[in-house]
Amino acid sequence: MAKNRVKLSEDKPYHRWRRIGFYCLYAAIALIVACFVLGQIYGTESAVCLYTGYAAIVLVIWFYLINFFKWRCPQCHKTLPLLGPVVSCRICKRSFMDNKGQQVW
Repeated sequence: MAKNRVKLSEDKPYHRWRRIGFYCLYAAIALIVACFVLGQIYGTESAVCLYTGYAAIVLVIWFYLINFFKWRCPQCHKTLPLLGPVVSCRICKRSFMDNKGQQVW
């Protein structure tokens, strides 16, 4: 028998893009740490350290672009805050929670 899969809020397309954006940010943080370590081993002028730093910068820019273009209110299409819980839109005041405190959007 197949189990019925519960559809979580993270399965929605806009949550998928937000998750991808945060994966880019986490990878950028890991690359920055790797850049510091490689800078200590090979020197900060080495190509390995420079390319690792450039990749981290590209991933941070990618994070902001994804969040700017994909993380928007479904009603007024204005950007939502990057961090913290999003309970309602700050522009149109649309609530994303129901009476029981469950996320409906």
